Amino acid sequence: VSTKTFVDDIFSTFLYKGNDSSITVNNSLDLSTEGGLVWVKNRTTSYGNFLFDTERGTTTALSSNLTNANFSEPKGVTSFNSNGFTIGGSGADLAFNSSSHDYASWTFRKAPGFLDIIEWSGNGSNRLINHNLGSVPGMVAVKCTSHNENWQIWHKSFGYTHSFAFNRDAPADSGASNTWNSTDPTATQISVGSSVVNASGKDYVAYVFAGGESTAATARSVDF
Repeated sequence: VSTKTFVDDIFSTFLYKGNDSSITVNNSLDLSTEGGLVWVKNRTTSYGNFLFDTERGTTTALSSNLTNANFSEPKGVTSFNSNGFTIGGSGADLAFNSSSHDYASWTFRKAPGFLDIIEWSGNGSNRLINHNLGSVPGMVAVKCTSHNENWQIWHKSFGYTHSFAFNRDAPADSGASNTWNSTDPTATQISVGSSVVNASGKDYVAYVFAGGESTAATARSVDF
C-alpha cells in the first residue's frame, strides 16, 4: 500500500538558544536510518553557515560561505538521531551553542523526490554519476571535500551553460558548460566534466535537490 509523504516528514526549520553545552534538537526527522543534511546558522551574529551530512559523518563540516574542504567541528553535529540531531558538548562555541545566542537549523532528510546526497572520487574524465533522487533535480550543489575550492551549483533555471557558487558574487564561472559536460541532469544521473567537479585525486560531495519539472503526461505537480 502506497503512503503519502508530507513535508513534515522530510524537512524541518528548528530554532534554538545556545546554552554552552550539548543541545538535542528533536525535529521528528529520522536521520540515523534515512540520512540527510543539517544546516546551522548563528542568528545573533554574522558568523558562517555550517553544513553536516550523514554521508561525510558527524563533526565533519562544510561552509556555504567558504571555499574550505572538509574541516572538523567537534561541537557541531555530534550525532544523527532517529528524531533529529545533537549539537556540541560542554563549553561554548559561537557557531553552535553559545549562551545568549540564537540559532537556526534547517534539516533535509534524504528521500526520493526531495533530496539525495552522493559522493565520488574524481578521475579526470567526463562521466555520469548515479543518484537516487528518482526525479529530475531542480538544483545540484557540488563541493570538493578534499581541497579548498568554490562550490559549483547547477540550477534548472540556467542549465549546464552556467555554474554558480554560494561563496562568489560573480554571476557564473567561465567555461561552465564543461563543468556539467554540456549535459543537464536526468532522473537517475548527473553529468560532470573532467576538471572542475571531477579532477583526478580529489573528492566531492553533491546535494541533489528535487524541483525539476516533470514532463510526464500524468504529472500532477505545480511549478511556482
